[in-house]
Formats: sequence, C-alpha cells, structure tokens
Amino acid sequence: MKQITGTMYAYSYLCWRKLWFFAKDIVMEQENENVIIGKLIDQESYRREKKHLYLDDIVCIDIVKDNVICEIKKSSSQREMAIQQLKYYLYLLNKKGIEVKGELLVPKENHKEMIVLNENDILEIDKQLERIKKICNEVTPPEIINNKICKKCAYFELCYI
Repeated sequence: MKQITGTMYAYSYLCWRKLWFFAKDIVMEQENENVIIGKLIDQESYRREKKHLYLDDIVCIDIVKDNVICEIKKSSSQREMAIQQLKYYLYLLNKKGIEVKGELLVPKENHKEMIVLNENDILEIDKQLERIKKICNEVTPPEIINNKICKKCAYFELCYI
C-alpha cells in the first residue's frame, strides 16, 4: 500500500468509503464545486505567508509561519476532520524531531484555532493509521454511510447513482 497522505487521513474522519475510492486512485475531486471553491480560498487567502510546503510528498502544509503550521479550510463544518488532519501533520513532523504547533484557519468565518499534539493524540493517530491500512487493503468498498454530508461529496455519484 502507498503511504497515507494527508487527504487520505482526513477522509478517514469523514467516510471510509470515500477513503477507499481515493486509495484505489478513483479521484473525483477535480470537478467538484466545493473542492474548486476551497482551492480558490486557499489561493486568495494569506498571500504574504509562505505557502504549500510538501512533506515527503505525502502531505501539503498550507502555511508555515513562526514555528506554526496552518491548515486553511473553506468552512468549519468539518472541524473535527480538519483538526485531525492538522494533528496528522504535527505527528509526521514530530516523527522527524520537529516540534511545532498547528493553527486551523477558516478565512470566510474569520476563525483561527490553535492545535497542539499530545501523547494521547499520537496513540490515536497510530490506531487510525492501522484502521486506514485495513480499509485500503479491502477488495470491495465499505458500505454507504447515508449521511447529510454525502450530498456535497465529490463521490456522491459513485455511491448513489
């Protein structure tokens, strides 16, 4: 199995089925309106900051400033997923001996939230990585979750049509 990217890790907090499709290189995001809007917000926000630092070609850190890594999101509707994604970045940096903090940024809502990685987070991330590997190695996709978030998902047609 390929390395677990930041996107894969984030998807594991949204939908196991979406993660499975993505891991099998079934990528639907390029045409999704919400993804396009998110990319525009990323491009237009925080222009003066150092942006898009790639870590081992598996994660893309949106902004790096003063020992803080930042993740930019379109909205706070999937706040927990965004926090977990940012903690995964902190975890990967921690494994390299780099101690930094994280900040979740939602420019449209003028929201900023500091995120730190603790020992419990590290244990939970290790468990989540094992769950991700298990799902990605399955031959068939997990069941449809039938959640309200499904309507806006880039993979909606694969699940419901």
